[in-house]
Amino acid sequence: SKFDSYIQLEYNGKKVNLKSIMGVMSLGVGKDAEITIYADGSDEKSAIDAITEVLSKEGLTK
Repeated sequence: SKFDSYIQLEYNGKKVNLKSIMGVMSLGVGKDAEITIYADGSDEKSAIDAITEVLSKEGLTK
């Protein structure tokens, strides 16, 4: 993984490790859904910035 921080995605009251594709898929996040991303660790700011950039480039943010 590019980042050492523990990164979680929260949707509909459930949190999963964002580094686990199966965990993320299990949430069933739909189009226009609201999610929250948490990062905890030495590079948490860089991790959040990178995730935000990817989501924006893919047109997944409002």
